[in-house]
Amino acid sequence: MKRTVLLLFFTLLLVGYSAAVTPQEAMMEALKTGNYSLVEPYLSPTMERAFSRDVFELTRNSLIHSHGEIKDYELTRSEKKGGYTVYYYRVTAERGNYTVSVTVKDGKVEGFHLTSLPLRFSPPALYPVAGALLAFLLLWFYLRKLGIAEVIFGAVLLLIVLVVQPPLQALPKFLGVNGTAFTVLWSGLIAALVQEVLKYFAARGKPLRKALYIGAGLGLGEGFYVAAISIFMGTVSPLAVLERFLVLLFHSSTTALFAYSYKNGWGRTALLAMVLTHWLIDSLAAYWQYNPSYLILTVSYVTMAVLAILVLLKLLPLAKLEREENVKW
Repeated sequence: MKRTVLLLFFTLLLVGYSAAVTPQEAMMEALKTGNYSLVEPYLSPTMERAFSRDVFELTRNSLIHSHGEIKDYELTRSEKKGGYTVYYYRVTAERGNYTVSVTVKDGKVEGFHLTSLPLRFSPPALYPVAGALLAFLLLWFYLRKLGIAEVIFGAVLLLIVLVVQPPLQALPKFLGVNGTAFTVLWSGLIAALVQEVLKYFAARGKPLRKALYIGAGLGLGEGFYVAAISIFMGTVSPLAVLERFLVLLFHSSTTALFAYSYKNGWGRTALLAMVLTHWLIDSLAAYWQYNPSYLILTVSYVTMAVLAILVLLKLLPLAKLEREENVKW
């Protein structure tokens, strides 16, 4: 009899607890704890496809990377939009606060978004620019001749990258293809193809110095772009100085390599090699979003550094000595 009463008591307690958990609270608790199973039963069929476990983990890791671990959250307001109710939560994290919204209809979560993130400009936001500028100034100090037109052209290449690359990287998600490994490899491959092919065609027939500055313009533009994003997304690690320094040298060296290899008849071989190398580097960067690890960063940074140093040691002296009128266009 006692066992029956206890069983009934715990059953009622469990039912009461389940009834008390709302879809929006389940989403927020899942975000705080990292336990996707808390919100999974509350996702609508559409949301379940769009907000898979992989997407949830990627979103949460990105927020933690930007703002630190989540300490608490608080419902600030709610509003009706048609048949939907949107709940706005203020999230308190280790390195600042931000707001997220959870959209609910008929007891199911239909949407989850970051909303009204505050501008958070601070000196660390300049880390990416500092790293890129340092690498750029080192190249200029050695060459002693600035290519303003080429730098601008490289920045224009970045604009093309920003238009073309993201939709292609998001294509698997649009088609409903999931899986961490596939997402990581696809993201890295698209970045490698788009950026290296653009640099290859931009460098063909160019003098080495001009090719170097085209790559430097791309890297410098990326530094300013990352800095601008950091103002919206939160604190930047000092490692951003090293990362942007290496990225600019990587873009400069590979663009110069394309000019050199094209002139000497092995341009396509160089393109294939750089696509594969870039694929490795960006796949590691994409995987880091799922599994932040200094080992992953180290492998990525060392790969960029070794390649850039080897290429620049060979091509920088040639770029400094070349006479542009003798270069075959």
